[in-house]
Amino acid sequence: MSPLIKRQLLFAVPAVTLLLWWVVGGQQADQPAPETAGESAETLPVAALSNSGAAVPSLPIATEVTGTVQELTEPSDHDIIARFEALNRYQRGTQSVSADDYDLLNPGARYERRQPLSRNPLDQSAQWSALFTADRFFITDDDSSTLTLQLWHGDDPAAVTVESAVAAMQDELGQVLTMPLGVIYAGDQALIRLRPSDYWPEQTGPLRVELTYSSFGLGQETRRLDFHYTGPERIPAEFIDVLADEAIAGDLVFDVAVDVRRAGRYRISALLYDASGRPIGRTQSNPWLEPEAQTVPLSFDGLLLSDNGAVGPFYLTTLRGERMNPLSATGSDQMPLLQGSYQTRQYQPDEFSNQIAASSHRERMKERYEAAIARGVKFIPPDS
Repeated sequence: MSPLIKRQLLFAVPAVTLLLWWVVGGQQADQPAPETAGESAETLPVAALSNSGAAVPSLPIATEVTGTVQELTEPSDHDIIARFEALNRYQRGTQSVSADDYDLLNPGARYERRQPLSRNPLDQSAQWSALFTADRFFITDDDSSTLTLQLWHGDDPAAVTVESAVAAMQDELGQVLTMPLGVIYAGDQALIRLRPSDYWPEQTGPLRVELTYSSFGLGQETRRLDFHYTGPERIPAEFIDVLADEAIAGDLVFDVAVDVRRAGRYRISALLYDASGRPIGRTQSNPWLEPEAQTVPLSFDGLLLSDNGAVGPFYLTTLRGERMNPLSATGSDQMPLLQGSYQTRQYQPDEFSNQIAASSHRERMKERYEAAIARGVKFIPPDS
């Protein structure tokens, strides 16, 4: 080893040692005592799960608006049980819904946004942005979807040229199926009509469309969109109609007629709106159905209606169904959506239950929470 390298090592080792001492020991020794209320304090999150029984310490939180300090304490055992009871207030299957629950009110909606082609400012394509989207995610039976590609150079719309458009999916044996798609142009936009039943009526599962496109001053770019497709020959069941509604044992129950083609475990759901058009709830049922025409009851917990002070008539909409295939790579087989809405008769609030229904599942889970708390487990809500 050369003398120069030796001298460098002799200098480096004490320097590293001194740095570690300052971080681990010296810095801790120089830390000020915990600040009291009224002094400035850093915002420190409380996010821990401990089964030691030791309490999570309270942390002072300084608010930027007033400059005052608020005390953030760990939730009490009572708070945890109360939170569980609030989340499970209604019978299983019934869920409260508001106008803010976009996903529940619009199942299958798409969320693509205009995106830059590159986030590297040194890349020429960073000056370009594109939006490739469609009008739906689920394509069922003979339904079709319209895909749209738009391109911008800076803030100016740019004409786009689609060089290839291909739909692809796998069959049940894993073989990849492909189909070229036609493109039409409307101004600067490229439009594609996707109707898989024209060439894959017997297929079901994930489907992807891939585009290769370009524009003047822009090289080739690629965009993809994913869908879930259920062909007409794989439709497991169809809704016939909503036959009736009735208040039964304090709950609002609908009789839904279904023509079942394939036996299996189904998930059937619907939304409920009040007389003013306000969404108030969603219900879901998971029955096992055999191949035949039959009636499936859909029930809304009457407590949900009482909590909302809702007065009929009510409107049942967005009636959806699927045959679940948990062990299949193709996913669930979708039932065609029942269009329109069903209007109930007039109802008064006193026709519905205002009590929490007894539930062995709720009580069993509550007992498990209480047993865990008794063992010293500390539950910290994710939003604390």
